[in-house]
Amino acid sequence: MIKAFKRVLVGLGLVVVTTSVFVVRSEVPAHASHLFRTYKHEVPQKLSETPEAVAEGKKVYEKRCWYCHGIEGGGDGPASKTMFPKPRNFTRNEYKVRSTTFGSVPTDEDLFRIITSGIEGTAMPFWSTITETERWQVIYYVKTFNEQFKKDTAPKVVSVGSVASTPDSIKRGQELFKETKCYECHGEDGRGNGPLTVALQTEWNMPYRARDLSKAWNFKGGNAIEDIYRTISTGFNETPMGSYLEKLSDEDRWHVAHFVKSLSKDMASDVVVKVKLLEGDQLPSEPLDENWGKATPVELPLGGQILTSPRHWAPAIDAVMVRAVYNKDEIAFLVEWDDSTNKQEEVFRDAMSLQFPTKIPESLKKPYFAMGDSSGAVNLWSWKAHWGEGFGSAAEAPETVVELNAKGFKSVVPQPPESQNVSGKGIYQNGRWKVVMKRPLKTEDAKGDIQFEIGKLIPIAFAVWDGSNSDVAGQKSVSSWYYISLEKPVPKTVFVYVLIAIVMGASIEMWFVARLRRFPPKLEE
Repeated sequence: MIKAFKRVLVGLGLVVVTTSVFVVRSEVPAHASHLFRTYKHEVPQKLSETPEAVAEGKKVYEKRCWYCHGIEGGGDGPASKTMFPKPRNFTRNEYKVRSTTFGSVPTDEDLFRIITSGIEGTAMPFWSTITETERWQVIYYVKTFNEQFKKDTAPKVVSVGSVASTPDSIKRGQELFKETKCYECHGEDGRGNGPLTVALQTEWNMPYRARDLSKAWNFKGGNAIEDIYRTISTGFNETPMGSYLEKLSDEDRWHVAHFVKSLSKDMASDVVVKVKLLEGDQLPSEPLDENWGKATPVELPLGGQILTSPRHWAPAIDAVMVRAVYNKDEIAFLVEWDDSTNKQEEVFRDAMSLQFPTKIPESLKKPYFAMGDSSGAVNLWSWKAHWGEGFGSAAEAPETVVELNAKGFKSVVPQPPESQNVSGKGIYQNGRWKVVMKRPLKTEDAKGDIQFEIGKLIPIAFAVWDGSNSDVAGQKSVSSWYYISLEKPVPKTVFVYVLIAIVMGASIEMWFVARLRRFPPKLEE
């Protein structure tokens, strides 16, 4: 029953976040599972490409696709202004996920896979909700926007072989990753924070972001090993990600693919963050304290805040990892997220906040997850990184921590000085922020502060600002409501009962052994 309830909550939470990011029109029903999509490889038998099929494809396009891609396929539909990256311009050879060589158009099968699967990290949903016939028809119509499809009717397909993943293969892949300077974009640890990516975004104001290779759920075109190998071989047209088909042998490309796969992980998400009890221990105040390893990490998806102006259609932060611990006096949270540049300005600063209802709900009704509402106030713990000259990429950041209350976007007020009970500390290291926030379990401000209770489901939500992405005020990445639960202490009597059971079990066993030795069984003659 509990597991079923949790599954329902997971679905509801993800629907809120992902639909808030990707739903532009009510006619698009396919976005709820966007963050956890699987890239499809199977393709059914093709429909004949006839003038009739193209005509029917035009009808599908004008019903489903033009709002993003434009009526003439130029990637300039009405919704395109709200999207990053921008929708594909079908009049150019911008196709990223292909089985064909760099600069070539994709095969019909490639297009079918993308329409069926969508593209991670973009607003392109999966369209398995329309029939296979409609998918083939719209493909044939989309091809009419680009004359290269008529000239390149049989583009060369890169074959996919197989090389087993072994420690030696991964090690060789790591060496090649450095030799071919992949780290200049993707970073030493694959977090997308290489010096070229940082320069592209912060100095040259170009829109390219190298893929964070630690996030398997955001790989364009799939994260299976053959998908990674294909991307390394074909590259992405009209981006800095080129093809390594001619630069590396087939075997070496597999080595690099295995290394990239070793860097990636799936999202370890849940609805409930379990708060670990540290009995007799002082709670960690430092982000790098080894005691955080005792708490189970949970990764939670974020989406752009688009509910009120200023809306954020191009969020840079798509997830946070959360750990939590408590003792008899305090509770502490460690929140981590990737930030490829750590570039900030006085106005646009990196920041993070935790949000709780001011009171634990007695029913399923909660305040509005976006800063509360007139009938439900929220308690906010706000951390903001310090901005100033000489702030190094691995330096500890002088920061500000403020406790606030809100009843909606326009009614956010700081608590008075005597009610400021939250402390915090952050560190930026290897392309990742790690921020600790800590507060007593109980405070004297019972009206404005959440009071933590053991064993109850307590709603929690998150917001993150990326200074390099010009995040400020309402322009931020947000989550819907999730929950925390402070684990119950194990009564000391439990250990007594266990000891008694062990002693009794051992005594009975010894009695049987002694009896068998004294009265051995007689063998039948």
